[in-house]
Formats: sequence, structure tokens, C-alpha cells
Amino acid sequence: MTSEKHVAVLAFPFTGHPPPLANLLRKLAGAAPDVRFSFLSTAKSNGDLFPPSSRTELLPNVGIYDIDDGLPAGRHGAANLYSRELRDMFLKQAPESFRAAIDAAERDARKKVSCLLSDAVLVLACEIAEQMRVPWVTFWVPSPCFLSACVHVEVLGQLRHGTSRGGTAVAEADDKALDMVPGLSFFRMSDFPDEILQDQNTRMVPNLVPQMGHVLPRATAVVMNSFEEANPAPLVADLKSKFKILLHMGCLTMQFPPPSLPPSCASDHTGCLMWLDARDPRTVAYICFGTMAMPSPAEVLALAEALESTMTPFLWSLKEHMMVHLPEGFLERTGAGGKIVPWAPQSRVLSHPACGVYVTHCGYNSVFESVAGGVPMICKPFWTDNMMNARMVKEGWGIGVGVEGDMITKSGMVKALEVVLRGEEGKEMRKKVGELRARLAEAAGPGGSVEADFKALVDLISAS
Repeated sequence: MTSEKHVAVLAFPFTGHPPPLANLLRKLAGAAPDVRFSFLSTAKSNGDLFPPSSRTELLPNVGIYDIDDGLPAGRHGAANLYSRELRDMFLKQAPESFRAAIDAAERDARKKVSCLLSDAVLVLACEIAEQMRVPWVTFWVPSPCFLSACVHVEVLGQLRHGTSRGGTAVAEADDKALDMVPGLSFFRMSDFPDEILQDQNTRMVPNLVPQMGHVLPRATAVVMNSFEEANPAPLVADLKSKFKILLHMGCLTMQFPPPSLPPSCASDHTGCLMWLDARDPRTVAYICFGTMAMPSPAEVLALAEALESTMTPFLWSLKEHMMVHLPEGFLERTGAGGKIVPWAPQSRVLSHPACGVYVTHCGYNSVFESVAGGVPMICKPFWTDNMMNARMVKEGWGIGVGVEGDMITKSGMVKALEVVLRGEEGKEMRKKVGELRARLAEAAGPGGSVEADFKALVDLISAS
């Protein structure tokens, strides 16, 4: 074995976690050509991230390794990969699978692994790194506010216990008590998901939340999929005090600011951009709830009725099996001013001048794509960090509104569309989102904070 540096990158192969880690891998491999990088994930995840036909385009210092997904024989590729049971099965065998893949990567590279870089969900990487006596760098994909909640999980759990005593007055008092957690004062107890507030149980995935709060401070560095400038200063200062090194990489699923729009016919198989070209500036409602979240049939119906009654031009990314819940004749009546597609080039849609509002589940990457496009939001959160992200959009940055009662109704959505697209509040939101976009573009640009933190990360893994 030679003494050159070799970084093993351990992915959590579910939901939106792998893409930003893969993008970080690409950036690091280009910036540190003398370092070997071995990316470890399941065959399905690796196939999505690095299609076999494109692997010849990877830099020569990058290797891709498949690990066992934990499924019993005969079930591979046949199950819902987003179910909690399958995540449990993956995590149960993950220590053994990752160690086997690390051994294979070391044999192929003829270099011992000198550093582990893992998704923060994989708290098991801490023990592997300590056994190997190498540094552990962990990558946090969701929002920094959600990380703060994980760090302060015991305090939040105590407050939730108080809320469970019942009564609006108790809940309001516990909301006010959030002032004791730096940077979380404008959040509400209802914003924190059950994974943070529930009691410990035998399920592996919920237990990861308190584990992360306790284990992440042992990491050599915590790397954020975010901008320092986008978060409350007290929150950032508190997180820096909790970790040895805290680094912000920007939002790694996109360029910030986004590149100039290409001709509308390029990479636009569903014709979204050409359709937007024919719409007036800042008039279109873009609607997408991500790859997993899905409103109820009643909410799909209510949203459609609101769009039709307000005559709002819309571009709606909607799964085909959900179209049965649209009002009868809706597509025919709205065909001139609306377009429904199974998939849209989201970042390009949000950067189009015609896009006036984004109706979103408030996934963290989606929120930043909206900010990069200068588009205010209507927030309908579903789970995990969605509620905290929505609160940040509405109250932290002032660049969006929620839906009344946290459920999509016709009257509530009519009001939200009027406020954002045609009201004075909407004008103020567009101004604020433009200001936030400018700050983050500066942070992401030459000489900005993201560049400085990225250089620090390259130096760290190169010196390990």
C-alpha cells in the first residue's frame, strides 16, 4: 500500500440525499486530482447517479462501488425503496456492507483509506472511522435549522412533553420557550417532526435523530449543504460552538446563481420552457411537490378549482395516476392557460421570467432553487424538515406564505395566489427574495464564503 490520500465516500441511498453528495464528490475530485475517491452506495442509487454509459466521463481519481441494499434475495428492485422498513433493512447490514466495499476499494486503488466522508444520517461511519483511525467528515443534507433541532433534541423533547399536558396556553408557552435555543426563536413546536420529538423506540430510522445529535460532534468536520448567509447568525454561531469545524458548501444540487437559460428547445422534452416563453412575466404558478410528497385527492381537487376560479396560468408537475382527481373537464377548460406535465426541468422553470410563484412542499433543495430564480413561494409542507423550511420561508426570510389550516382548500389557495401574484405583499416578497438571491450569489461567487469553506475542506482531506 502507498501513502497517497484515499477518501471513501459513504452515501445514504434514499430520498434526495445521494445527489448533493455525488455533486460534492465531483467538485472535490476536480479540486484534488492527487486524492483517490471511492463512492459507496447501492447499485440502484449508483445507477441513477452515475449511469454506466457515462462512467467513462468520470475523473480518473473516482471509483464507484456497489454495496448490498439489505433486501432479502428475490426482492431486489421490486419494493418501495422509500419505505421505512427498507431503510431499516439497509441500515441493519450497512456497517458490514460498507466495510466490505472499503476493503475492495483499497485493493483496487492500492491505497489505504485515509478519510471517511459520509452522509450525516450514517452515524455508523463514526465508529468505522474510529476503528480505522482516520478522520470522519460528515455531510448534512437538510437545513441547518433541522440540524440545530437534532443537536437540541433533549430540550425540544422536554418542551413537547410540556405541550402534551394539553391546552393552547401550554403550547404557546412552550413555543415562547424556544427562545432558549439559539436561532430557533421564531419556530413553533408544530414545526418539529415526530422524528425529533417522539420518545426513543426500537425503530432504527427515528432513533437516528437523537443519535446524530450526540455523535456528530465527534466528527472532524461537519459540512453543510447550505450558505452561512442564509441562516440566523445565532444559529450558525451555536452550531459552530457544537462542532470542531463547520463548513458551508452552498446548495449542491444546483449552480447559484443558475446559468443562463438555453434556447427553450434544449433539454426540455415536455415543452415547459417553450410554453413559458408565451406567458407574461411573473404570472405563472409553478406547482410541484417533489418526487415523494403527494397532496390528498381532495387537495388536488381544491388546488385545481382555485387555479381555474382565479384564471391563474399554471405549470403543474403532476403524476399521471393523480390526474383522475382533477375536476371533470378541467384540462379542457384550462388548456389555453395551463399545462400539466409528469416532470419539469425545475431549476430552469423557476429561473424563467414568466414564473411568478412556486407552490411547493418546501424540500430544502427546492427552496433554494426558488430563491435562485427570485420566485416567492406558497408553502404546503409534508414531513421531516419541510415544516421548518416553510417557517424559514415565511417568517425568517419573508418570501412566501402558507396555506390556511395547513391543508389545501379552494378558498385558502385562492387567497394565497392573490397575495403572492397580485397583492402588495407579493411585491414585497419578490423584493426580499431578490435581495436574498443577491447575497447568496455573492457568497457562491469568487472570493465568497462558499469558496473559502470549500478550499478548507480540500485542504482537510488532502492533509488527512
